[in-house]
Amino acid sequence: MSLKGNLRRHLARLLRRLEQSDEIRLHTNSQAHDYDVIRRLGLYHHSPYGIDSSVILHEKALSAPVFITGRFRSGSTLLWNLFRNLPDHVAYYEPFNERRWFDPSHRGEHTDDTHRGVSEYWSEYQGMDGLACLYNEDWIRYRLYMGETSFDHGMKRFIDRLASGAEGRAVLQFNRMDFRLPWLRANYPDAPIIHVYRNPRDQWCSTLRNPKGYPASAPSSEGFTDHFYLRTWFRDLVRQFPFLADYEQHHRYYLFYLIWKLSYCFGVHYSSISVGMEALTKAPSMTMKDILAAIGTDVGLVQESDVAFVEPAEPRWQSYASENWFVDIERECDDVVWEFLQGVAS
Repeated sequence: MSLKGNLRRHLARLLRRLEQSDEIRLHTNSQAHDYDVIRRLGLYHHSPYGIDSSVILHEKALSAPVFITGRFRSGSTLLWNLFRNLPDHVAYYEPFNERRWFDPSHRGEHTDDTHRGVSEYWSEYQGMDGLACLYNEDWIRYRLYMGETSFDHGMKRFIDRLASGAEGRAVLQFNRMDFRLPWLRANYPDAPIIHVYRNPRDQWCSTLRNPKGYPASAPSSEGFTDHFYLRTWFRDLVRQFPFLADYEQHHRYYLFYLIWKLSYCFGVHYSSISVGMEALTKAPSMTMKDILAAIGTDVGLVQESDVAFVEPAEPRWQSYASENWFVDIERECDDVVWEFLQGVAS
């Protein structure tokens, strides 16, 4: 038999052995969670030998935090910074971020120079070194979708620790909670959720950093630099949204807009209030008062001096491509998302 034939047989035996491996089964089972029916049965019963310690912990009162959800470059950092300036509020910046703001040896010192009025992101995390044993960096790339019955005890404990450790009302700003909002709403039913969004065309240009390096005329992904994990989101979310795979060979704005539109739909559906970045930068004081009113907070907390650093966001997309170019892509993507979420053909 030829060398190629022997190699093929050897690989086939190896694959069969891997399929029967307990380690492979464990990895597959740990990724393919299947517990939603079990969690809905209400099976929990107290031990006959005394009150369960877990029940005691859950009975402790935890004041409802405020959650901010938005995609990268949507204005979520600006909104976080505005809350940071409010009295009696403790605003945590991107709790899941891989820089680990609670760890001085890991987070570094640099800031994004496009984040106006921000000199550092981590002062609210000072003295919270205990978060290290709860943090899981996998949160930034796996299980980016979590339904109402999804289970992640570590994530819940991490958020609870931040909320309970705040000397004031905790505000947690997330860029990786878009498709976990069903889980967040189920686990924190009394917590208001603020959804911030931005014109997808300007947001796209902002994520590129150098739009000339990947023009509208680029074929497929050639020349595309993935600064904000678009590939990571695609690979993880394609399980829930299979149509994402259809745009592998298209200009990356297709994939970007599909995820933007899905995120927008989730945000509007699950949030207490949705606000556009354009409104937030054009009229920050008025918009902040609308936000505070929606979440049941005294609008008098907003002072003009707290929003003085905010400047209007100027549109940039016209210099990237024509309106027809954007419309053609957005219209096609909207049709796909509509059909998927409505469950009927257009």
